[in-house]
Amino acid sequence: MFVDSNIFLEVELAQEHGDAAKSFLKKIQKGSLSAYTSEFHVDSVVVVMENYGATWRDIAVFLTSLIQYRGLTIYPLTVYDKIKATELMRDWNLDFDDALAAYVAKKLGLKTIVSYDADFDKIPWLERLTPEDLL
Repeated sequence: MFVDSNIFLEVELAQEHGDAAKSFLKKIQKGSLSAYTSEFHVDSVVVVMENYGATWRDIAVFLTSLIQYRGLTIYPLTVYDKIKATELMRDWNLDFDDALAAYVAKKLGLKTIVSYDADFDKIPWLERLTPEDLL
């Protein structure tokens, strides 16, 4: 499964679904679930955290925590990946962030994305689940 950046943000920003997202991410951290995200999505979390007033220490703690996730692989993007994602922007009327997540999921043969973003629902080859669906 691919983990969208909004799952991490639910926890980091203590949002509405923060508890469920945290429980889900703990399963990945322990290695009982395997998942992917991308470098871009990690960076997106950091940028949003900073925009919400996170300190350098908060950001360092978040990034350091990712190293401890036994079940998480962070996919390194290429420029080619980003170019291919623009085709999904066109085909499914997605923003770049969502298109990149969908592209990486498809490239890796993943059928599921964990996200609160309903824009993924229009992609027929990708099932969107929320952390609540996986608890």
